[in-house]
Amino acid sequence: MYNKIELGAAIQKLLSHEMSEEDESIHISEMSDKILDPEWMDYIFQTDEYCDHEGNLDVERVCDKILSYKPIML
Repeated sequence: MYNKIELGAAIQKLLSHEMSEEDESIHISEMSDKILDPEWMDYIFQTDEYCDHEGNLDVERVCDKILSYKPIML
């Protein structure tokens, strides 16, 4: 599991577009293994809710959202 700093760095790396498609796929898979929230990618790519007034992703806010997820124990 990530702490806030590690998660922020992983998201920044994902958004940098400096990886090959294969490396990006591996990075996403590794992130998914460490993130409990199953909707974490939606917060980054499918909504403007975590963007600033200029349309840029507010990494700190999205990290807070992802790390606030608490799974339900059945």
